[in-house]
Amino acid sequence: MQWRRPSSSPPKKAKVTQSSGKVMLSCSWDCDGIIMTDYMEKGKKVTGEYYSGLLKRLRSELARSRRGKLRSGVMLLHDNAPAHRARQLRQLNGAASKFFHILHTRRIYLLFPNLKNPIRGPRFEDITDAITAVEAWFQAQSDTFYSQGLLKVKDRWKKCITQLGDYVEE
Repeated sequence: MQWRRPSSSPPKKAKVTQSSGKVMLSCSWDCDGIIMTDYMEKGKKVTGEYYSGLLKRLRSELARSRRGKLRSGVMLLHDNAPAHRARQLRQLNGAASKFFHILHTRRIYLLFPNLKNPIRGPRFEDITDAITAVEAWFQAQSDTFYSQGLLKVKDRWKKCITQLGDYVEE
């Protein structure tokens, strides 16, 4: 509301365009770079079934692109969301899977905060434009970006352990 004379014209309003929405990215990476990305379809939810299917695809991708890693075992670091603790995941994590799951409750990843900055400003026409920008950002990172990021995670783990799980500043 604003004060105006009865004879004055109504105020101009900016036209708001509809957002193309959000899309959830699940990303698997190691010191050599991105292993696999998965962009969840709009309207779907992360369930135990969805997440175990994602891990099966990750296992296949690891066997294809990172020869020998599955034999020595793979550590997965993820939060303690219900889907990550689901029955399907426990069944998948049998002796043959070679996946070792580490749950955490604090943000210690360094990939996503770095990713958010360059894609925060531009307005994308649709989801495919946003996905293209994210994939281009992944490709543009230096050879040492991912390995340095994992070393920082290791340092943050040590801080978390010495502080007995209390909050760790960046």
